[in-house]
Amino acid sequence: MNIRFLVTQRGFLGFSGAVAFLCLAFAFYAQYFLNVNPCVLCLYERYLYGAVVLLGMGSLSISYYRLAFNILGGVLAFGCLLSIYHLGVELHWWQGTAACHGVTQQAKNIEELRALLRAKPMARCDQANWFILGMSATYLNVIWFMIFSALWHIVRRQDKC
Repeated sequence: MNIRFLVTQRGFLGFSGAVAFLCLAFAFYAQYFLNVNPCVLCLYERYLYGAVVLLGMGSLSISYYRLAFNILGGVLAFGCLLSIYHLGVELHWWQGTAACHGVTQQAKNIEELRALLRAKPMARCDQANWFILGMSATYLNVIWFMIFSALWHIVRRQDKC
């Protein structure tokens, strides 16, 4: 693959989609084979990775890749905001939502309480439970979204045709 192709909008869509797919595959591997429970904010970030994958796949087959490229910019910007919010919750800069603290449902009767106790618990957002290369996965999400947002801006400037 020619490196100049990656500097085009269509090429960047495909590249970012492929990288996001690998990130999602690794996250699912960690969840289902290494028993790393994601928190609710991790799950929200997975939706954004999934959107990047869909936009990347769509760039190969649709003629509206410029629109997809602009939507990708919005997804990456929102990903930056969400990952920084997640990092702030993890570092106790601010408090997360009730779902971040493991409180997602309340039992109304004893049967519901038993079902909640048997269910696999949701990880807390304010506690890092997975480290890669000595860094929390939350830091890596911030880094990923920041780098790909910066690359998106570079490609946007380079490929104005």
